Amino acid sequence: MTEPFLEKVKLSLPVGLWIENCMSSGLDPATIIAYIHNKDWTPLLSNVADPQMDMLDRLQIATDMNDPWEQAILEGYRFKFIHIGGVKRLLYFRYQLQEHRDYQQNGNQLSGLLLHSDMISNINEKIGIQWEIVTDTQTLSNTQTMQIRLKNESC
Repeated sequence: MTEPFLEKVKLSLPVGLWIENCMSSGLDPATIIAYIHNKDWTPLLSNVADPQMDMLDRLQIATDMNDPWEQAILEGYRFKFIHIGGVKRLLYFRYQLQEHRDYQQNGNQLSGLLLHSDMISNINEKIGIQWEIVTDTQTLSNTQTMQIRLKNESC
């Protein structure tokens, strides 16, 4: 049986994070796509997690790389490759989770994350090719926390 995330379109890191930033606006996908096509950035920039992101530059990157950004906004996607910094940005754009407040980084793993099952599923869809989400064995409280770590890396 194939993992569902393997069937998703693949995006480069800059384009995927651009989409996550656009989606952080809280606007519906069709509205976001319309703003992008019209290059009307004001409604997006006033609501996104990172208003400093150069939207026009990211659109150009998506065009140059032939990344299917519209399909990704509508149907979901996975990253072709994502490094630890990209995972941290994804967590921030998608769930407003920040290092030192919501989790700790130790090398190539993030630990202490309080993630619900829908969050785990969504994150795994995007990064599951390289990263895995597992129960954090260093949890001292009654709350179950998770960690994200590179697959096949001993911890």
